[in-house]
Amino acid sequence: MWHKLSHLDARPDQIATGFSIGIVASFLPLNPSPLIVATVVAWLLGRNVMAAVAGATTAILYVPLLPLIWLAEYRLGKLILPVQHPLALDHARLWDVLQKGWDAYAAMFVGSIIIATPVTLLTYLVVKHLAERWARQK
Repeated sequence: MWHKLSHLDARPDQIATGFSIGIVASFLPLNPSPLIVATVVAWLLGRNVMAAVAGATTAILYVPLLPLIWLAEYRLGKLILPVQHPLALDHARLWDVLQKGWDAYAAMFVGSIIIATPVTLLTYLVVKHLAERWARQK
């Protein structure tokens, strides 16, 4: 993946922003795929779509942790939004959240933004640094 990113014909900030868009999309509790969200958002913002797809694809690395991530997102969001349909650890599947009610999903969505923000900022800085190095090497 890094090899493909290093050969993209785009500015370092476009690559870094595209990759970061993919990271944000991978944290959002969306199904069927964060790839669709990342592609559309990157295209609308004029950022590198291939980098966004690469960022969203990194979600594969933490798929085993998704129930825990979704539960953390829910609990963080619940601190901000009122929730009438509480969840337990054994109900951390997204379908169960949607069956509980939209208030639980909204809390999860807000929590995902809270978790994704620092991860995305760090990712942006790292990928921009790497992309600048790749540009100097070309």
